[in-house]
Amino acid sequence: MSRQVNNPTSWNKSRPQPWREDQSIASYLREIENWARQVYERITGIHQQVSYTVATLPDATEFEASTIYVSDETGGATLAFSDGTNWRRVQDRVVVS
Repeated sequence: MSRQVNNPTSWNKSRPQPWREDQSIASYLREIENWARQVYERITGIHQQVSYTVATLPDATEFEASTIYVSDETGGATLAFSDGTNWRRVQDRVVVS
């Protein structure tokens, strides 16, 4: 049997047969498979950034290496990332203001 990690439709076929008989394990595996499908769909599809205004920016120290959408940044809306200290505009690394 050929299994592909990037093909979530075949994941349930890779379960060992005896586990299908135990309902608690089968239920647990279904939950894991559903979670894995959701993760797969999110990383392979269009990702929508969370939107903030300058006044509502979260603490950059708590979100290092994260990206956000700033709707009212000086000069217009922009994507920004946390460098662990500040939120910086993606296009020129200037601190969001």
